[in-house]
Amino acid sequence: MSSPTLRLFAGLALTGAASPALADCPEPVPVRELSQTVSLGDAAYTAMDEEAFNAAQADAARMLPCLGEEMTSANAASYHRLQALGAFLERDHAGTVASFRAVLGAAPGYVLPEDLAPPNHPMRVDFEVAQGAVSAPLQPLPRPRTGWVKVDGRSDAEAPVDRPWVFQHLDNDGQVVNTALVPPGGAVPEYASRGRVASAAAGPRLSVPLAVTAGVATVASGALFLAARGSEATFWDPTTPNADLDGLRTRTNTLGWLSAGVGVVAVGAGAGAVISGTW
Repeated sequence: MSSPTLRLFAGLALTGAASPALADCPEPVPVRELSQTVSLGDAAYTAMDEEAFNAAQADAARMLPCLGEEMTSANAASYHRLQALGAFLERDHAGTVASFRAVLGAAPGYVLPEDLAPPNHPMRVDFEVAQGAVSAPLQPLPRPRTGWVKVDGRSDAEAPVDRPWVFQHLDNDGQVVNTALVPPGGAVPEYASRGRVASAAAGPRLSVPLAVTAGVATVASGALFLAARGSEATFWDPTTPNADLDGLRTRTNTLGWLSAGVGVVAVGAGAGAVISGTW
């Protein structure tokens, strides 16, 4: 199992490098095929078949950069949900919350089905935390020289910095040039843009997206810690009905792990902000 910090820096390393061109793929992947693979992952998770789930998630990850068609916001939300389930299986609650926030960003009205997370299930707490999280300011994206850029299936000039999102660049004919999953605070895949100006400032600099991510994670970690303490107090309250104790115990433990996990991400993102800004 990988820690949230390792997952964060691994994601940054992947997006910092050049994204694989669609031409490098054996053949373009239809969006329908990706959707079917995501559905297989959902079904495997519900059936508690971890091996089949891991295979579906790995296949979906290989397919994403090779998509030959434009994604919709529903496609993006489904992909983010698969990532959330995978993070939860790894006990990466911070990653689960981040991916659920991406689901809600792509599909604001999304409701977590009970077949994935029954009442009092720990993952439902992750989802509730994602619902209550306050989003950081969006980052503007440079206008491409040709075609347009999509963020989670929508044509947009701004992208989130504190949650994952799916990037797509399409040419003037609507043909897909590049598709990539960008992690929280990750670098936007390179593309030719209008009026892009490289910074000539010397000396150490701060990576604003990562700094924002660190700040948001710090606040979230503190809020989760206070929520865990409140849930624990209710658990030990003599007036609390016995029927509520199991749910409270699960909720308290989950909030505690979430607080620790998000705290680790805050520290990692803060360090990454200084390191990437200096480089």
